Amino acid sequence: MAGALSKYAFINAKLRGRISKILADETFEKFAKAPSLDSVLDSLRDTDFVELQEIYSATGDLKKGELELLKKEIALYIDIKRYVHKDSIEFINALLYQFEIENLKNAIRIFFDRKIRNHPADPNIHYILYEPIIHNIPIDIIVNANNFDEISGVCIGTPYETIIKKYSETVISQGTLFRMEVAFDHFYYGNLIEAAKKLKHKDAEIVLRISGVEIDLQNIDWLIRLKNFYKMPLEAVLTMLIPGGFNLNKALVSELYKAQNVSGIIQNFVQGKYPGLTALLTSQTGDSQSRLLLIHRILEEIMKQEVKRILAGDPFNIGIILAYFILKRNELKKIRAILNAKQYNLSQQRIESML
Repeated sequence: MAGALSKYAFINAKLRGRISKILADETFEKFAKAPSLDSVLDSLRDTDFVELQEIYSATGDLKKGELELLKKEIALYIDIKRYVHKDSIEFINALLYQFEIENLKNAIRIFFDRKIRNHPADPNIHYILYEPIIHNIPIDIIVNANNFDEISGVCIGTPYETIIKKYSETVISQGTLFRMEVAFDHFYYGNLIEAAKKLKHKDAEIVLRISGVEIDLQNIDWLIRLKNFYKMPLEAVLTMLIPGGFNLNKALVSELYKAQNVSGIIQNFVQGKYPGLTALLTSQTGDSQSRLLLIHRILEEIMKQEVKRILAGDPFNIGIILAYFILKRNELKKIRAILNAKQYNLSQQRIESML
């Protein structure tokens, strides 16, 4: 116990102070009812997101504000590394990979649209990060590359080199980056789980549980995409699922993929582990996409329950760090959703459903 106390007492106090400043659900409900984008941005003046209002007032460019949000999120992880015990640093670095991978995907998408699809220059070239996150990858060379060999060449010494080489021909032949992007995500979660297993027993248990719920959410996202947009057969879908899910194994995913009544299938584990969520099972769903979206909603509620469990439990473990990152990520996600919705004049009801 003394070891855990010495490792987490300071960071626990620091992060609980920061968590107390995270915008409440009531604030986002107020934003959803706001009459315009400008009114939401004006409301952010008194928060930690004042720079969004300043950037938009100066440029009229909401995407520049979103890029600033991304930088702010990455900075959270780098900042926390300064305060945690050295045993936790490798795990936080594993979490940082998510930002580098997403940035690399965006750069490759710009190359792909320009060179493979022969589309005109993508304006998103101005809204990706060119600064290093973990590896010193020259993103400018990637977006301006002539072929995948150039891209893999500048990724030498990183985990991405092998993935790019392995899937470049598949991408070109199929005309989609999907298989390569799936491989990037498999690397991220595999590396995260390996880093978690190096932690002390209690910390590893917490991380694997939370990571498992994240994997469930990712797998359901893919399931919706693969079934409804790619019409992919179940056997192919199962090969793409990320191992390590907490609630959804391959057998359950197979049932969900084929089922007309998903609530009956997931009822057992929800009632057993999360009895407070059983009311969601009464939702009436029609088509297959609606049924899968219901599962996604339940999994998001499960993540909220897990975070509450962490915050109410033993404060001297890695859970407080995970809880903080998850809560901040959700806060930033909601802010992005609100700002984009207001920019496109979506209805209050639609915005509230997104939150």
